[in-house]
Amino acid sequence: MKQIYFTIFVFVAFTYSVHSQGVPGDTDTITNECQKISDYIETGTDYLNYSDVKACYDSIPFNKTKAVQTIETIKELLKGFYAFLDQAKDEPKPGYTFTPIDLITELDLFLNRDYSYEYEFVYDIGNLIDELRDGHTTFISKNFSYYFYQGFSMYSVIRPDGTQQIKVFDDTIDPSTIDCQVTHIDGLPAIDVITEFARNNLSYSRDLNVRFNTALASLGFGNRDFIVYGQDFSLRTKLPTVPTISYTLNCSDKIFNITREWIVPATSSTEFYPIFTKYKSSYINETSVGNASLIFDAVFSRFYTLQDFGVVLMSTESTADLNGDETVRFLSDIVVGFKLFADKGITKIVLDFSNNHGGTVIVTDYIIKLLFPNINIFPEDIKVTDVSTAFINEISNANAVGNLFNYRSYTSTITNNSFNNVDEFIGNNTYTRGGAQVKFTTKAFRNDSLDFQILPVPPKFPWTEENMVILTNGACFSSCANLVQRLAEANVPTVSVGGFPNTKFSFASCSGGTIRDSDTIRDTLSLYPNLNNLASRLTLSQDLTLRFTCAEVYSINNPDEVMDFSFRQADYQLYYDEQSARDPSSLWLQAAQYIKKQS
Repeated sequence: MKQIYFTIFVFVAFTYSVHSQGVPGDTDTITNECQKISDYIETGTDYLNYSDVKACYDSIPFNKTKAVQTIETIKELLKGFYAFLDQAKDEPKPGYTFTPIDLITELDLFLNRDYSYEYEFVYDIGNLIDELRDGHTTFISKNFSYYFYQGFSMYSVIRPDGTQQIKVFDDTIDPSTIDCQVTHIDGLPAIDVITEFARNNLSYSRDLNVRFNTALASLGFGNRDFIVYGQDFSLRTKLPTVPTISYTLNCSDKIFNITREWIVPATSSTEFYPIFTKYKSSYINETSVGNASLIFDAVFSRFYTLQDFGVVLMSTESTADLNGDETVRFLSDIVVGFKLFADKGITKIVLDFSNNHGGTVIVTDYIIKLLFPNINIFPEDIKVTDVSTAFINEISNANAVGNLFNYRSYTSTITNNSFNNVDEFIGNNTYTRGGAQVKFTTKAFRNDSLDFQILPVPPKFPWTEENMVILTNGACFSSCANLVQRLAEANVPTVSVGGFPNTKFSFASCSGGTIRDSDTIRDTLSLYPNLNNLASRLTLSQDLTLRFTCAEVYSINNPDEVMDFSFRQADYQLYYDEQSARDPSSLWLQAAQYIKKQS
């Protein structure tokens, strides 16, 4: 078969930070405390003790020289590429919860602090970046990236009287606690603790309701099965300050305390229960979810029928692990699923994008065209700086097909034609962001024409916005956010599940366009010799990775509205209960009631 290659010039993916777990330090500099961990791993140990990991981290002293270089490089990368550097200084729109921040000023302040250990400095930078609440923009160190887990997860329910409770979702140590109420955590009210943790420690969304949802456990479809997502309160990637957490439980009016230690998987290859293991539920099997029957398994999506409506369960838009032929098959299968609905006369469809962490935008663009062939995708632009301009000129001259810095990768929103040259693409566009005048390239659509030529041409389907409803728990990130927010602008109703009582919240998060990271920038500098003069400014130490949003996405209905900073609440809100937390079909039944055309 002829091998097919996609341009996929914009890769929008939201994932939990990728952690390459290993022992801090190299062969020549490894400390005795870290060597102890290395020895454990070599003997096949699956899990490490919290105290051993902390001792290793504590054995690596702060290096002021490296810190100065790190801060300066991060500042250059952010000033050169980060689309929201200035807008991050603006007050949040009503509905969002984050603190305006001047990143450059705050980064400089770190050099005035007295650190004992390197990880304290690294964590401070990471925490500062997290304050953006921009899930695309993160900072991690490969040296300090072990997972810490408790074998214990929680979820939130709303009682019939309207009160909210935290309950045990899973407990691998003592399953008898499952569904017990968690009244207190370390002696404080559980809801307050979870809320403050989500407010101050999670970065995936500017909406506190979404962060609250991701602090807790919820089911999602991934790895071809249902798995547990979220649970970030008890699944962490930074060294917890204490080795244990105490939980006060109420089990059928019997109140008692339990203590859970942090479990540390020794390597990233460890079969890590909360991420990779299939969720076992009496409601879910290979052919059904509750009373919903599976009619087609499209690998990354599933198509169910329930009563008189259909359900599309979409886990990702990522094709990162697929070659061109496999990507065509992936998208062809989605067409097959919808065609089965049409052949069966299905007139109502629930689109469930809960816990969808994004992927490749060609998939997003294709699904939009599949359902609404006559609408445009969201336009975007890139911040214009001396650095980004150098990248645009050099990469355009090389005509790197599909590269985000190649002006040929876009079409004008005004003419719908390709730009004639770099100058026309860059244009002269100045906006006020964070009180400053900031330049951006000319607003443009991604040019998917080459990709669409080799993708299957779908049949014309009979549905409109009146036949569909979107369901998410707000954890519809990145390209998923691009997809559902575009459908919402085409008047498809939206339903969010979870959050706080009587508080409508975002049905999608992190819709900013292109992302890049310091590793990709380093590789680009090595590929294009004419950019070598920027290498000293933009090359971050290889044990550190800064990821950032390069492009901002604009609304179609409100052309000056930057989607990432636009609070868009769902039209309707649902809540989890003891059944729906484990049986998604219960939520599908409720969401279907909000489809506009019921017959």
